[in-house]
Amino acid sequence: PLQPTQAAPPASPVLMRPRVPKTARRPSTALSTSAESSPAQQEEIAVVGMAGQYPQARDLSQYWRNLAEGRDCIVEVPAERWDIDRYYRPGAPEPGRTNSRWMGALEDYDRFDPLFFSISPKEAELMDPQQRLFLQASWQAIEDAGYDTQSLSGSRCGVFAGCANGDYQQLSPDQRLSAQGFTGNANSILAGRIAYLLNLQGPCLSIDTACSSSLVAIAHACESLRAGTSDVALAGGVYVMSGPEMLIKTAQAGMLSPDGRCFTFDQRANGFVPGEGVGVVVLKRLSDARRDGDHVYGTVVGWGVNQDGKTNGITAPNPQAQTRLQREVYARFGIDPDRIGLLEAHGTGTKLGDPIEVEALKASFGGYTRREGYCALGSVKSNIGHTLTAAGVAGFQKLMLALVHRQQPPTIQFERLNEHIGLSGSPFYVNRELRAWEVEAGARRYAAVSSFGFGGTNAHVVVAEWAEPAPAPAAAGPVLVVLSARTEAQLRQKARDLAAFVRERSDVDLSSLAYTLQVGREAMEERLAFVANDAQTLLETLDAYVGGVAGRTVVHAGNAARSRGELSLFLDDDTLRMSLIERCASQGDLEKLAELWSKGLPMQWQLLHAGETPRRMPLPTYPFARERYWLDPSESEIPAEPGAASLLHPLLHRNVSNISGLKYESVFIGTEFFLADHQVVLAGEIEKVLPGVAYLEMARAAFADGVVRHRS
Repeated sequence: PLQPTQAAPPASPVLMRPRVPKTARRPSTALSTSAESSPAQQEEIAVVGMAGQYPQARDLSQYWRNLAEGRDCIVEVPAERWDIDRYYRPGAPEPGRTNSRWMGALEDYDRFDPLFFSISPKEAELMDPQQRLFLQASWQAIEDAGYDTQSLSGSRCGVFAGCANGDYQQLSPDQRLSAQGFTGNANSILAGRIAYLLNLQGPCLSIDTACSSSLVAIAHACESLRAGTSDVALAGGVYVMSGPEMLIKTAQAGMLSPDGRCFTFDQRANGFVPGEGVGVVVLKRLSDARRDGDHVYGTVVGWGVNQDGKTNGITAPNPQAQTRLQREVYARFGIDPDRIGLLEAHGTGTKLGDPIEVEALKASFGGYTRREGYCALGSVKSNIGHTLTAAGVAGFQKLMLALVHRQQPPTIQFERLNEHIGLSGSPFYVNRELRAWEVEAGARRYAAVSSFGFGGTNAHVVVAEWAEPAPAPAAAGPVLVVLSARTEAQLRQKARDLAAFVRERSDVDLSSLAYTLQVGREAMEERLAFVANDAQTLLETLDAYVGGVAGRTVVHAGNAARSRGELSLFLDDDTLRMSLIERCASQGDLEKLAELWSKGLPMQWQLLHAGETPRRMPLPTYPFARERYWLDPSESEIPAEPGAASLLHPLLHRNVSNISGLKYESVFIGTEFFLADHQVVLAGEIEKVLPGVAYLEMARAAFADGVVRHRS
């Protein structure tokens, strides 16, 4: 057996060339030799940005806290989703019924900010929530990586999305025949929306391999980066249940746990619980990430995908295929499983599925090591349920967070080992508590994640921690802090989020913070800029702005669109503009630059960082408006007669036509969602104004209603 080395590993993922037993070697065929490349030539893939939402976790910080605390995030199907009593029957599954009333539910499954993405409210309402959530998570992941989304325009940025046909359109079958229903429920559009929005020109793939979809997406993204067809990639997956369809179908297939828990590896294992989630990671070649000064969460050092082929049934797993895949990944990338300290299993919590997976792992590791009890087994499904097409990325992000925190979170719902699983003498044990992740001095931490689709497509990915050399201490001195948003309300929320972030970190690098806000965020209309000398000044200024009181620091706030007239001379003449900015930068006049930027003058931020460029860092991402967009089956059709329903449309309330022509009437009381953030200041008072796009939607709805009535 191979023994761990004492020296720190090199930057390459190569630890040593594994000695694979003859019985484990792949057959000598033309297809198999294509994977035999020199491990020394493999470059690691850096994870430079992440975003996601999972049951009882609106962001990844809360996701990690839930995992570290061993929190059970499974609930009964919420009443606002659907009436579970209508479909639930205990005992053996009955036709059209489910024997489980549980799920891992997303809190923001129905929330979206359509105007931020230039999407009309009507289109947003008809759009599958999976499209909305993946779009928002992709934007947040890019920001988390420290990049202005507009900087990716025209780039070879790939998009790889694990997804499946949702059941949202079933809420209102008549709407799927519309143009918005067509694009809003097409899987190809799910991946394509972010590419269209940001003008991304790399590969764009929506991938459906069932439960392994999102991990297959990550593997394809890594392969694209390695092949050079992408220079940066967004990869992940999403799953949302809009109705009881999945609960019923999986119950009929005998897959669900009547107890509503994933008892992974446990003697009580009797099925899984469906869960929801969305996760996106931003990937780059490690050399590019280091060149660009990116923050690196960890690296992907090996990946692979294969198929079960012919088995006892199309949904039956193939342990030989799982073993073959894992061994091929280790051989292809020169990975020694003796160093893998945490393994995120597919672990659905089925009586026979879990033992098959563990036996495959034991066979895979057995060709490399004889060490016992050093690798922790876990499955996030015991916390949040089986998130189906988002399951792989949920496990992947769990491992990234574990590497960052250097901790191994517990596997909950585990009391007694499944009688069909034997761990004695194996490298594995089921981790039941949060523990420090200890390794030899100078060694890196390694982890692996598996994901298996019920159609037979398997994925296996190995990741490792990455620790950059400590940066040189930032030069003392003031920094220019800039924040912007679409609306003033969201700008204040950004200020709150940044203040909370700084309070949690006693050693925040102000230079990196300011630099990331300058170059890593799109400059929007509502702006706030000020100069901070230290973290305390930063917090005092943010608190004063949020509270609407005057602080000790001069704050430059305003709407860039309304202020641009003051700078028309500089906006029209690039030479004058550059001369002004260069003069202010050379003189260190940050206050003047803050004033100019808040009024809409584009900046060349590198002029402020003539020496060593600060590193990008993860900061709070955009606080999207949390507006509800959801089809109500009871109100999905326009009533045939006026007065048959209370409203014709959220913006078009009543038909008051008479003999002189078509007329419509709408009455708004000021609390409507489309007025909440659309406000102007007139004569010193805040007035709510109906957005221009709302007038267009009213006109469209009136025309559509008029045509229907004319034809009838």
